[in-house]
Amino acid sequence: MPKNKQTKCQCCGCKIPVEESYVLDDLTLCDDCYLDRSHHVKACNPLATYSAKRFQESDGREATERLNDLQKAIYTLIKSRGKVTPKGISSHFGLTTAETENQIAILRHLELTKGKKEGDTVYIVSF
Repeated sequence: MPKNKQTKCQCCGCKIPVEESYVLDDLTLCDDCYLDRSHHVKACNPLATYSAKRFQESDGREATERLNDLQKAIYTLIKSRGKVTPKGISSHFGLTTAETENQIAILRHLELTKGKKEGDTVYIVSF
């Protein structure tokens, strides 16, 4: 087999060395796309919420003090607008759907945000 053989990520289309590709659900993926598809943070996770509460009790830091810069910006956007769709968050910050879902899940675990359905639309609102 020739060295440095290339393949194409079937998700984002980037070229990658075959030896650095991953196969998931019959798709050949690059590192980033593999992580996006296989390491999804679940929003409804009672254990994560419980753990976040215990951390807060143990060190006294508020939930908002635990956020990284992106999470703070997302939370500020939600608070300032009152409600935002996940797609609106993705567009505003230039995030993929998976990245947005992961950030929303973290804010949910910290009980800073929650989902609210109005008609057929789900909004992210302050807790």
